Amino acid sequence: MIALLSDESSTREIDLVRALYDADTVDATPPSVPLVAPFEENTSMSDLGDMVGLLVSVHRPFMLELGNAERAYDHDPDTDKPQLLQLLATQGADESQRLAEALYRDVFPHQRPDIAEISPTHRTAMTIGRFRSERDAERAVEELQRKAYFLVVTQVGILEEDEGVWRVRHTMELGGMLQD
Repeated sequence: MIALLSDESSTREIDLVRALYDADTVDATPPSVPLVAPFEENTSMSDLGDMVGLLVSVHRPFMLELGNAERAYDHDPDTDKPQLLQLLATQGADESQRLAEALYRDVFPHQRPDIAEISPTHRTAMTIGRFRSERDAERAVEELQRKAYFLVVTQVGILEEDEGVWRVRHTMELGGMLQD
């Protein structure tokens, strides 16, 4: 998965919320907003980092406001917690979606999701919790209704799943090739 990563202070704040709803993975998986859905790739990590890094280097860091908590269904048949708690981007989604579109167009055309509505090119969201039941997920949505969280997005990461936990394998700075 290719995902947006935030600065350290933003990460601390959102991790406090994630700890309430996803205590099992909050320490192992960084808060992230997907740009490219999980994929299988035969390209080496070094080459993949170079290709993604080139695109990322021409996009400036930006602010992402997350709110509008929503319950979503995880279509993974292997999960025992199919109900997701997500925060949707209320500001900054356009920049995230432009970056996602560039990655799908130029690096991952063969990975473009079949369902446009859940694609990162159309929907910018961070999963902050997982539940077994719809009722528990809906309760969490109600608790977060009037909350907003701000992330300063400074990096893009390549994440790999390892025993159910997403780990950052490679990071690239946004705006590395831009001069002020």
